[in-house]
Amino acid sequence: MPLKITLRKDEKSSPLRQMLNMLLQSPAGDSAILCSGYIWQPTGNRYNILDDGLRSAIVSGCNGGTLTTVAGKFSFNYYKAYYRNFILDLRSKGVNVVPYYAPKKNWHAKIAIRMSGSKPVAALVGSSNLTGPAYGLNRNWNFEADVLIWTKKGKQTEFFRDDGLNQDLGRFEVILDLEFTQLDEEDQLEGIDKDVMDAELERFE
Repeated sequence: MPLKITLRKDEKSSPLRQMLNMLLQSPAGDSAILCSGYIWQPTGNRYNILDDGLRSAIVSGCNGGTLTTVAGKFSFNYYKAYYRNFILDLRSKGVNVVPYYAPKKNWHAKIAIRMSGSKPVAALVGSSNLTGPAYGLNRNWNFEADVLIWTKKGKQTEFFRDDGLNQDLGRFEVILDLEFTQLDEEDQLEGIDKDVMDAELERFE
């Protein structure tokens, strides 16, 4: 099974943004599941996640299918309102949204799954919420790590390989695919170590 691991390390590029939009539009699927602790969808002229390109990816990728959503990190009441805004916005664009939340309001997992009928064909798992610091460009941002996994169904390997991500994004990859020429284990580990240690870390005293 092919696998990619990414680390965001600057404001100019978001591997999550690229991989999530690709996952939602993978030609091997017709529906998706989106899980996030926080979803940033305020009203008015403030930044929101759907206006920043996510809406178009969802609408095109779930046309005729279903978008299942899970949220629940409602430590502030406005996050509950933002989640409702997110659902209503997508429904107004014709997306069949089936929303869920964690009863104890403590959902914090970040998972996106591309579905083909009832079968998962790709998944993105990591630290990134559906918020500006994870998804947006040229704004406040967070260091985020995400893992993309996909099956070889259809032409998914070719689809996900051609992702437009450059090495200067802080990407490191593990591709479990014998047809793909890759670095050996030592070089992979050295690359991971360099990306982490070059990330402007401070000592904890």
